[in-house]
Parts: sequence; C-alpha cells; structure tokens
Amino acid sequence: MGDDHSRLDGLSSLISFTGFNIPARARFITQCVGSTLFSSMTLGLVAGQTGATFLSCGPLVPFMAGSWLGYTWGCVGFWRQSKNKAINYARRYPRILCHSLLADFDIEVPAHVNTGGSLEEEMTDDSNAKSMPENISLEQWILDGGVGRLSSAILAAQSCHEDIIELQKNERQKLVDAYSERD
Repeated sequence: MGDDHSRLDGLSSLISFTGFNIPARARFITQCVGSTLFSSMTLGLVAGQTGATFLSCGPLVPFMAGSWLGYTWGCVGFWRQSKNKAINYARRYPRILCHSLLADFDIEVPAHVNTGGSLEEEMTDDSNAKSMPENISLEQWILDGGVGRLSSAILAAQSCHEDIIELQKNERQKLVDAYSERD
C-alpha cells in the first residue's frame, strides 16, 4: 500500500503537525498542482535542452511542447493514482469511506450497497427481494456512479487518509508483535 502515496503527503503531514487542518479539496488541489508542475517542468526542460542541443529549431518550441506533454502526463497520472487510492479504500475499508462520504460530503450510500458490515435488514420475503436492487460492493457503486461519484470518493479518500494510515500502522504493529512473540 505504500507505493501509491503521493509525493506531497509529507508536506501535508508537516502542515497538519502545526495544528492546521487542511480540507480534502485543498489537499487534492495542492497535490495535483505540485505533481503536474513537477512533471511539466521536468519534461519541458528536457525537451528544451534536447531542442537546443540536437535540433535546429532552438529550445523554445520543444520546451513548450514538452511542458504541455508533461502537464498532461502529470494530470492523467495523478488522476489514476487518486482513483486507485479511492477504489482501494472502497475495497479494503468500505465503512470508513462511507462515513467520510456522509460526514464530509453529505452523500449517503444506499442500503443495498455492501459496506462490509452487517445489513440492518436482511431481505426475508420475496416481495422485498424483488423491489430492492441487488446487493453490490461499494467499489462497484462508486464506479457505476460516473465521474461525479468517483470524484466525491476521491475527495472522501483524501479526508480519511490519515485514519487509514493509522489503521495500517496498527495492523503492521500487530504483525511485528506476533513475530516478536515467536522468538
């Protein structure tokens, strides 16, 4: 799970250490701008240097083309990374993500969506089973909802990211303790 952390999570942690609470939307925008700026400048400078050294057109046009490609590459890459994080959280921590959707964005997950907990009411009679949609996973519900629902899930994943990191640290500590007890 450590591979999909953003390069700017450290900056968010440093700022939150000071006591400031950064909203999920602001964190998303800051990370997106930082990621795209880095890729845009890197690819632009490489293309500009290549144009100045090997091409007869000079550095300006290759720099602009490289920056444009770098920006596009950075945006697409950041979107994929954020989408994968949200889908992973929906798969592994559905109740936390549901709570974040409700608390932060006022999006209530329907009862027919399986959030990993016990359903309040199991469908017992056939008339109820026919009128209710099929029980689907939170991951599938997010993906079926289009870009709007996916965007909300990405921001919800940003909101509950620190809580999930804490859960993962606790899980890891339990594993370490189990190995320590063996020895």
